[in-house]
Amino acid sequence: MILAVGLTLGLGALGGPALAEDNYLQQAIAETTAAIEAGKQGEASSFVEHADDAIDRARSAVWGTPVDPIRKGIKYLRKAVKLAKGTSLDKRIAKATEQAELALQQFQSVK
Repeated sequence: MILAVGLTLGLGALGGPALAEDNYLQQAIAETTAAIEAGKQGEASSFVEHADDAIDRARSAVWGTPVDPIRKGIKYLRKAVKLAKGTSLDKRIAKATEQAELALQQFQSVK
């Protein structure tokens, strides 16, 4: 009986971190989507804020689930932030938005 309870608790504990990484990935997807929407509206500062948040969430997700699509998505987002930071040029914001869309594709491919 005690062994069964211990195994049940142990398996439950193992399932916890996997759910946490999945939650981080979902948050990264949501933040990336918000960044894309801000980029399409030409709001560079909001774009950068959401993209930075998405990078943070994706880094947390990759810590527990080290898969290449998440890493590639982070690289795309970092490039997007560099393009959009400190600018109001529509062309640069559009290019940054394209990079964020590529990142979103990478994050969604993990599922």
